[in-house]
Amino acid sequence: MGVNDIALPIIDFAKIIGPSISHSLEVLEESEKEQKRLFQAFVDIGFVYLANHSIPSFAQDNLFSHAKQFFALPDSEKAKVETGASKSFHGWFSPSRTSGDTQHSDLKEAFDVGKDNDATRPNQWPEDWPEFRQDMNFFFEKCHEVHLVLLRTLAKQVDVDENFFDPHVDAKDHFFRVIYYPETSRAAFKDRMRASEHTDYGTLTLLFNDDSGGLQVRRTDGTYIDAPPIPGCVIVNVGDLLSRWFNDKLISTEHRVVEPEPNPGANGNIPDVIPARYAIAWFGHPNREALVEPLEVCCTSDNPKKYGPVFAGKHVVERLAYLHKKGKNTTDTSSDNVAADPLLVTS
Repeated sequence: MGVNDIALPIIDFAKIIGPSISHSLEVLEESEKEQKRLFQAFVDIGFVYLANHSIPSFAQDNLFSHAKQFFALPDSEKAKVETGASKSFHGWFSPSRTSGDTQHSDLKEAFDVGKDNDATRPNQWPEDWPEFRQDMNFFFEKCHEVHLVLLRTLAKQVDVDENFFDPHVDAKDHFFRVIYYPETSRAAFKDRMRASEHTDYGTLTLLFNDDSGGLQVRRTDGTYIDAPPIPGCVIVNVGDLLSRWFNDKLISTEHRVVEPEPNPGANGNIPDVIPARYAIAWFGHPNREALVEPLEVCCTSDNPKKYGPVFAGKHVVERLAYLHKKGKNTTDTSSDNVAADPLLVTS
């Protein structure tokens, strides 16, 4: 599949930030045009490819390298940094913890990282591996910088002060997930997916994939389209809370990871074995105490206010708990309704 066959818009981040480098009329006009394209893409489908995103390629390469080394460790070693109700908030998620549905649970395990030195939600780090921690923290900060630029861009498109979101995300209550989808067989996809249908909970997600494929995005007509990796691009999508801020003017779109498109071998046959897949999903979130409700400018007679206020931290914890318990999060995306579910547990 070539770039011309890609269904999602490709946005040039370098054009968006161009005026910070040059104040020429041409650069300013290109920036305004690209900012409008970004906003419209989030209105239409909620997903884009972001090219020239400024996050160094070596930062991604280092994390993928660490991921391969970490997930290859024996479970007994990974268990030393495992998450759980009685353990630290971040760390290793074993396959058994990715879903409460043992028959249809997603085919994956993960390692979560939040803001370092947060005593309320501490990170865990493998022993005698300082590069692991350094590289994870560097990547976290670089993603936050891109996330902040994009939020400022979106604010300007609805005539809200471009710094409106800054005090709502300055605590850096984000986290990112390094995900490992083990090698499996094609037959396994009869009952399972690598990641079932879901939306994300926060502001914006930055997704970095290897070249394995399998990501699909749901269009407004209910059909799914492929979102294959493009070298040099990160996939960015709108989360539930940002959509709530914009009163659903920006859409938080369902997506999933399914069986990748078959790639025939030299003999023309389709291999039965599906190679392992690695991905890094950086989840931008508002500060935990941020009160999120629709912006007045996004509430009109044609699009009346759809939501009341909700505390961001409470919303996210409830959604994560629902996902881990149910194996999905799209049955009901109302925070109030989810909170009433007696099966919810928090970690």
